[in-house]
Amino acid sequence: MAVKLYSKILVLFVACLGFSLLVNTLTALAYNESGAYAGLEFYGSPQMSREQVEKFLGLHNGSSYKSAVSAVARLKRELKSRRMDANVQIVTGDGSDIYVSVDILGDENEMPCRILQDPHHVNFRSEEPVMLLQKLHERLDSLEAEGRPVSEEFRDGVKYYSDEPCNQIVRELIRHCEPMREELIYLIDHDPNNVRRLCAAELLSWAGDVPDTAARLLPAVDDVDLKVRTTVTRYLFKSLPLLPDDFPFADMVDVYSRDLARPSHEDRSKSLYMLLAILKRRPELVRQVRVLDEKRIQQLKARSLVPSIKLACAQFDKVFTRADVGLTDVIPNLDFLQP
Repeated sequence: MAVKLYSKILVLFVACLGFSLLVNTLTALAYNESGAYAGLEFYGSPQMSREQVEKFLGLHNGSSYKSAVSAVARLKRELKSRRMDANVQIVTGDGSDIYVSVDILGDENEMPCRILQDPHHVNFRSEEPVMLLQKLHERLDSLEAEGRPVSEEFRDGVKYYSDEPCNQIVRELIRHCEPMREELIYLIDHDPNNVRRLCAAELLSWAGDVPDTAARLLPAVDDVDLKVRTTVTRYLFKSLPLLPDDFPFADMVDVYSRDLARPSHEDRSKSLYMLLAILKRRPELVRQVRVLDEKRIQQLKARSLVPSIKLACAQFDKVFTRADVGLTDVIPNLDFLQP
């Protein structure tokens, strides 16, 4: 019996690991491999100067994507040799532009992450949803490689795809995940394995009861793992139209104001997007957003090179300017946001 249970746990872990690797692969494929280097996104650090970072990268405007990948690997080796932790990402910009974003970790302004409640290994009642999720990502990966990318479609808070074989898997996921919603949320709050938390966070897309799930996921925006935080944000962003008027939107502003200060491009980007989307839904929260975030937004506006960051900051400028003259029904334009 113990051997059988261990085998199930091992299968589940391997499936989760496979899913994590698939996510990484899909992310890499999103980059424009014909792109050209357009600049370094670096906000400074007492541990390393901008000049040092640029020296280790060895890039110049117009360097190829391949050169940027090699430069990032070189910089990561140098940081590892110095025992310095960092978030280093290649970021896409307008057209064929690519940027390298570097955040040295351990600075005084780094935001704390949440401590898991009574951390311990949490078992799924069945590993079938994880296997289905792996099968779904294999299908999505195959279509992407064939040049036939699939788009997402949200129907009443449930994620479907523009591909019927994918939707056949989705219907099976709904059947398994709806009865498991409570344990998926419990796993995210308690399991120290970040790969398992990532799996659980994505499986919630087919678990139903969106308002309650969204409210209980807010603490996970402070998860220690960037991929978990990003997956939770994707769920919350797509869920916004379905949230009731008495949803704790002010608490959502608080968590994304913290996230905006985290040292990674992905955290900065998704937090700006979420705060704008919250203001579109609840314009009366503009004062809270301004008090918590205006200083940081102005810093990003002045120092960021990435177009998506600068566009978001420009939207906040318009919102704050209208609020200055008493226009509280401010509705930001979100047309520039990625779907």
